[in-house]
Amino acid sequence: MRKWFVVLLFLAVAGYGLWNAMAAGNEQETDEIESGPGIGQTAPDLTLPTLGGKAVRLSDLRGKAVVLNFWTSWCPPCKKEMPELEAFYKQHGREVMLLAVHLTTQDTLDNAERFAKDKKLTLPVALDVRGEALHRYRIQTIPTTYIIDPNGVIRQKIIGPVTAAQLEKKTALFR
Repeated sequence: MRKWFVVLLFLAVAGYGLWNAMAAGNEQETDEIESGPGIGQTAPDLTLPTLGGKAVRLSDLRGKAVVLNFWTSWCPPCKKEMPELEAFYKQHGREVMLLAVHLTTQDTLDNAERFAKDKKLTLPVALDVRGEALHRYRIQTIPTTYIIDPNGVIRQKIIGPVTAAQLEKKTALFR
């Protein structure tokens, strides 16, 4: 009995070690694939409908810095940061474009509309109804926010909720 226990324990440890080695070997490839566009790269272009019914194209916003935020209505950190995004937009919306991209394929259009109405959002809300933004930016964690300079180059990537104060600091060079 003791002999079988030792053999099983050895197989379990060996299997775990092999699994860890394989995962570590693929880690760099996965990070490159899943991390999305990086700092210093041109932001992938998007054309998305907005809650207001108009289409917005990211490349048409060149000449102004852009805060590009990805969110859903069911995400607690997204809910927490939305008043901060709204405050930043009200204060700096003329100098910096803020575009809150609702990942509609991960949520519903009704939820996005209800959320924007309940929170009395005035900031532009784009709808990723086909998953184009989700895939082009390889969004793995929400919220995720990109700071894009007036030339369309990504200058910051923030994973997790942001505050109005953070956005003010991170966009100061572009205002």
